[in-house]
Amino acid sequence: MLMVVFCYTLCALNDKYAVSRAKLDRSELMFLMAAGTSVFLLFVLPFMETDFVWSWKILIPIALITLCKYTEFSVLPAILDGMSPFRLKSWVGLTLFMSYFTDVFFYGTALSAAGLIFVAVTFAGLALAAKADGRSTNYRRIWFRLLLYIVSKFGYGLAMRTTVHIFPNVLTLLAALIILVLISLPRISFKRMLAKPEGKKGVIIVLAAKLPNTLGLLGENYTAARSLSNYSFIQPLILISLFVLAIADRKSKLPPPALIGGAVTVAGIVGFQIFK
Repeated sequence: MLMVVFCYTLCALNDKYAVSRAKLDRSELMFLMAAGTSVFLLFVLPFMETDFVWSWKILIPIALITLCKYTEFSVLPAILDGMSPFRLKSWVGLTLFMSYFTDVFFYGTALSAAGLIFVAVTFAGLALAAKADGRSTNYRRIWFRLLLYIVSKFGYGLAMRTTVHIFPNVLTLLAALIILVLISLPRISFKRMLAKPEGKKGVIIVLAAKLPNTLGLLGENYTAARSLSNYSFIQPLILISLFVLAIADRKSKLPPPALIGGAVTVAGIVGFQIFK
């Protein structure tokens, strides 16, 4: 589980690097992310469970995951252009609550008073951090993209959960990534991409980060198979690690209200996982 947290933390920081320093646009970022992850997935595919029976229904999960990933990759550059990975992960933490209420209303999970309390705590922390961060992050410009990003992350998990009996998740993801490569390839110029501020080095770094991303995906699946309790702690632990890094970053000091809001958000999400 710690390996998964380490891998996903690296990926979150790499996403910020790709946008802020490498200056990759959404088509370039989509191509590199999809191409890099699909290549690494191909190497591990022989070790994965891939048995399935052909049916036209297979197209349903592929279409859903392609849509979710396309939306995620499309809006990510505009969001990270003015927001730190920690702040973004804080907002993505809302998908935990969306999943919780989905389980309550559609899968018979009992509603917990403690869960509702920590949902309120998390929203309070997000509101405080957003208000304190209002000058450095233009929420009016990115709120719709941020909403789409959160919905796409939630939709990804929901689609994977509900369609695993139709088509193996790893094959669904691989097919979706290959489609995204084909969609984004005509929109990019390798010459222009290599002429960006970080040049060839930036492209190599972004591609290399897809290795820990792939390892994170596999480790996440392994952790979920062993213990759902441990699996539920992955995202909060990533959030905590990014929060510590944000505090330690001397170049971008967070104002006290933002620090307090971040701490409250972390407490709300971790408390939700423990007491829900």
